[in-house]
Order: sequence, then structure tokens, then C-alpha cells
Amino acid sequence: MSQYPIPQFIEEEGKIIFFLTFRQFFLLAGGGAVCLIIYFLAPYSLFLGAAALIMITVIVIAFVKVQNASIVTVVLNMLGFMVGKKNYTWSKRGTNARPETERKQEFKKPVEVPAPKLQPSKLRAAQKMIEVRK
Repeated sequence: MSQYPIPQFIEEEGKIIFFLTFRQFFLLAGGGAVCLIIYFLAPYSLFLGAAALIMITVIVIAFVKVQNASIVTVVLNMLGFMVGKKNYTWSKRGTNARPETERKQEFKKPVEVPAPKLQPSKLRAAQKMIEVRK
């Protein structure tokens, strides 16, 4: 039976050029291409400002990670939280901690079921019958 090599570091991106991963390399190359296009289309002073802004943004996107998540993921999660619906489920009695947008749920009172009536035990009746026979 032949053995196959088992990948060891599957969560880490592979490096393709020096210390750059595939994603980082193409982000930097794309940012450079955009700066090159702006160089030919815009005046030089506008090009310097735009290129600096673009390259800083691309470098932050390519290299900055927050708790092992890319900055793009963090920003999208933040925007989703800010825009999304919030549901608070617990609040202390006597305080006004719930947001006004939350609907109050009305709870129905449980239906009271009458307790079953106690019947004399059949075991005691059988015991009395046995004692009477003696």
C-alpha cells in the first residue's frame, strides 16, 4: 500500500513571491496598475495625491489583519452590524433597556387543568380482602 503525503499547514496561505501571498501580490499589482492609469490621465499633482491614497488603501487591505481576519471582512461585518436588525432578549425589570423598535410579545396565560381526583388505592382494597378471608 502506497503512502500519500498529508498537508500540514492548510490554514496558512502559500507564499509565491518573497513574503507575499497570491492575494497580496495581486492586490499590490492591481493598485499599481490603477496608479499607472491615473498617471497618464490626470495632472501630476492630482496623480500624487490619488496614488498615495490608493496605495495606502491597498497596503492596508493586503497586510492588516484584525484577530486573524482581513480588514475587508472586519469592515463588512461592522457595516452589517450597524445596518442590521438588533434583537435584545434580556432586560432587567424596572429599567427601560429595550429598544423601542423591538416588539413586545404577549404571553397567553396557561390553561389551568383540574387536578385528578384521588381514588382509593386498589392495593389497599386487595389487602383488606385478603385479611377478611383469614
